[in-house]
Amino acid sequence: MKQLKWLIATAILAITLAGCSSEEELIRVGAPFQEDETSGIKFHTDIKAAESITDLRGIISTEKEVEKPADLTGLADTFFTLEIPEEGVSEIWRYVWYQEDGSTILSNDNLAGDENEDQDFFILTADQTEELKRILAE
Repeated sequence: MKQLKWLIATAILAITLAGCSSEEELIRVGAPFQEDETSGIKFHTDIKAAESITDLRGIISTEKEVEKPADLTGLADTFFTLEIPEEGVSEIWRYVWYQEDGSTILSNDNLAGDENEDQDFFILTADQTEELKRILAE
């Protein structure tokens, strides 16, 4: 009986450790800020839920690249990054501007400072925007 308990305990420990990947992913959400000459992100939420990470990847895979909208100005409404903290890698990062029509403009860089020729812009539909908001609000 003792051996059976030890065997079960060992099996549970092994399963638990197997679920703790060293490459755990994390969504970090923050608010962009501009104070005098300083700009950055104040992070306020870390999301570790695997389902949310999968859903975010799905949204990003369907974003459509667009030209920079002429009327896009000011600080982004929010910012998120998908990171692998143990490796110090940000795999995906987006500044987010919610639009009045329910869509969203995303970019891999903010609008402050010099024009960045590597800056890309993307658009999400209203439905995709609602899903993104749900994920980032967790």
